[in-house]
Amino acid sequence: MPIDRRHRRELIFGVAAVIFAGFFKLALTDTEIGYHCPLGLLLLTVYLIWLFASRRRFPQQGMRRLMTAAALLMMLWTIVKTIRYEYVPLGSAVSRHIWYWYYFPVVTLPVLLLMTTFYLGRTDGYELPRKAVLAFIPSAAVTAGIVTNDVHQLAFRFEGGVPDSTDSYTYGPLYFCAMGILFLCVAGILFNTLRSCTKRQFGRSFLLPAAVTALGGLYFLSYTNKGEPMLFQRMYEFPDLTCLFFVCFWESLVVTRMLPSNADHEEFFKASSINAGLADHDMEIVLHGINSPLPERDQLLEAEDCEVINDGRLLKVQPVAGGYFYWLEDIRELQEINLRLEETVSYLEEENAMLDEASKLEEGRRRTAEQNKLYDSISIRLRPEFDRLSERLKKLPSDEEGFRRGMKRAALDGVFIKRCSNLLLLAGSDEYIDSGELGLSVGESLGYLELSDIYGNAEIPRGKKLPADMVIFLYELFHGAVINSLHGLSAVMVTLTAGEYIVCRIELACEEMPDISSFEQRAAMLGGSLDCESGDDSCFITFTAQGGADR
Repeated sequence: MPIDRRHRRELIFGVAAVIFAGFFKLALTDTEIGYHCPLGLLLLTVYLIWLFASRRRFPQQGMRRLMTAAALLMMLWTIVKTIRYEYVPLGSAVSRHIWYWYYFPVVTLPVLLLMTTFYLGRTDGYELPRKAVLAFIPSAAVTAGIVTNDVHQLAFRFEGGVPDSTDSYTYGPLYFCAMGILFLCVAGILFNTLRSCTKRQFGRSFLLPAAVTALGGLYFLSYTNKGEPMLFQRMYEFPDLTCLFFVCFWESLVVTRMLPSNADHEEFFKASSINAGLADHDMEIVLHGINSPLPERDQLLEAEDCEVINDGRLLKVQPVAGGYFYWLEDIRELQEINLRLEETVSYLEEENAMLDEASKLEEGRRRTAEQNKLYDSISIRLRPEFDRLSERLKKLPSDEEGFRRGMKRAALDGVFIKRCSNLLLLAGSDEYIDSGELGLSVGESLGYLELSDIYGNAEIPRGKKLPADMVIFLYELFHGAVINSLHGLSAVMVTLTAGEYIVCRIELACEEMPDISSFEQRAAMLGGSLDCESGDDSCFITFTAQGGADR
């Protein structure tokens, strides 16, 4: 992708300014005209433009901070150099110390730009680790040594050992340390740049940065020339060319796309296939993809409050700095899927309704079948009682007294059938029956006995859960004992206690013990026993079983 117009103008101005500055210095070097101030202003303009361009183009905050520090250091170096040559006598001690301070940017600028190269190929949120500040320790130590050169002369050795001139000197180990830091940082910059580029970029794009590096190396090597200064040495001084080298090298990375920047995003956005765009505060579209459909202004205004769906596209708007960002999502396939899902849901709802109805019918049939089965079992179990009751009703005596006795006996059989049926129904739905049901059954039977002048009483507590089979057995035992002793019976007393043991006691006011032998086997099957006693014109029948307890 070609560079944009703004970047092109900045490059043309920078190159023209640098070339003009070189020839301007070359033309005025041997004259009495002071040229350092206008030359410095021109270079400061170049560095200032590069500073703002760098902050605009690079996304990483850490990279922008390092580039800002480097640009400010270049500008400070240019200002100090201009002051030295324009306002300070060259042979003075102040001039010499300013010269010493030149080496602060000489060793610091390469470190800053080396650290900047670690951002190549990283995400926008990448930050250097905190221990990266340790890289400034060697440069700070070398700078401190050079600044105090008058004390030890380990950077520059003057003739006679007196630091009174900057014309006759030799280089010491601190100077070579400074140059070593410079060349090592340049090598590190080249290495990080090469590492981050592909083979295709290396063959097509690395030539320009390599050429800039080669020209910079030739300039530094020219300092070994003891003869007449070369042309570019007379055009550019060491501080200027050092700063320009780093600026040119960095711009060569941007131009060749080896260093990603924020430039040309508008062209990239237009050429992309994204269905999105940017609108100003009046909802007028100012940027959009070349193939992106353009929504109406009314639709954008409506989408600012809520999502808008039109022709299978979902329009969303989000406020951003300077206007609004909108995007369109193609949801036609999703709508088709939703439509099919709705049809499936409707079908499943109908299917579920049918299944529910079928389940209810099946449950009704099952419940009816169970009830019919229960009714059949009750009918089979009580059929002998029905038959005896029917036979008795058919053979009622014709005389009034006999008829009354027959009907009283029939009433006892009827209430037994009624109450026994109720207990059997309760047993069909639960394994336990409340003792109160037994009390109600016995009480109703006692009420019919009073018709025959047989009085009775029942003391059966409520709230005790007893096994259903045992409750039915106790009621049948009570009925059998009463029926079998009916001809001589005058009173009945029934008591029930339910604790650790279930004890049911039936006291009959009669002389003869009724025949209850048919109940002994059933009592044993329920885990209990029957005891019969008689005396003083009374009979006592006691059923005892273990296991009765509240549930």
